[in-house]
Amino acid sequence: METTISKKELIDWISKLEDKKILEELSVIKRNATFNFDEEFKKGISLEEAKKRSVEKIRQYWSK
Repeated sequence: METTISKKELIDWISKLEDKKILEELSVIKRNATFNFDEEFKKGISLEEAKKRSVEKIRQYWSK
């Protein structure tokens, strides 16, 4: 029962928050709590693709 009360108190407090810095910090906490490394790794690019993009970017800098 205490957990339910604590959650309710937090929800009430968060709903009244105006401070953007605190809201951003809460967003970071939420993201970290729900982070799934395996799923994020699947979304990543291959080493070959990373090399290709790096070379392209470096060539763009050289051509300026």
